[in-house]
Amino acid sequence: MEEILTSNNLLFGLAIYIANIIQGITGFAGSLLAMPPSIHLQGLATSKVAVNTYGLISSAIIFSKTYKNMDWKEAKRIVVIMGAGLLGGILISKFSSPTILLKVYALFVIAVALKEMFYKGELDFSDQALIIVLIVAGLFQGMFVSGGPFLIIYAAKKFKDKDQIRGSLCFVWLFMNGSLMLSQILGGEFNSHSLLVTLIGLPGVFLGVATGGYLAKRLSREKFLKFVYVLGTSLLI
Repeated sequence: MEEILTSNNLLFGLAIYIANIIQGITGFAGSLLAMPPSIHLQGLATSKVAVNTYGLISSAIIFSKTYKNMDWKEAKRIVVIMGAGLLGGILISKFSSPTILLKVYALFVIAVALKEMFYKGELDFSDQALIIVLIVAGLFQGMFVSGGPFLIIYAAKKFKDKDQIRGSLCFVWLFMNGSLMLSQILGGEFNSHSLLVTLIGLPGVFLGVATGGYLAKRLSREKFLKFVYVLGTSLLI
């Protein structure tokens, strides 16, 4: 029987808890924050299964509390456009070497870090460019469960109210993570090891989302939007 209380698993659980505090506050970024330590501790394939499952669960929790404030029309538009990119990302991940994918992901993270270090201004895009941003968000969601930094560029331009942002983004993640999970199930990626690792991180998901939700209620609209802008642009790693 596989040992559960290893240092890797305990650190993994802690990383998931911290990532989901941010997810609970903003409605995005949890998966991106969780992926680097998860890949290091559990490997790429297992991390994608676990972190995507957590994203689905946390989004469902937040959506159940904020759906009344969401912009249904805009959220459905995002699902359609980003969904096209998601399909492309899933196909790329299936037919590409894990080593190559990890190098691409590393470059992605480095690019975001460099942006944060050397450019502090807000990113501005035309409506046409924002469509491309959504497609890229879908690609990175399909490949690395990390489309959040791109999606928030779009969301920050289209949504203003904090509950509208959280509710609308979580509606999108329900579709994105649900579609990716279906692909993982059909592809046989849900094995005994990935299921065990997923279960290990579940307490961190529920505790993190609860903590983040508590903090979100105590942030003013201005502070919330500032937090979202700063985190979203800095995560373009």
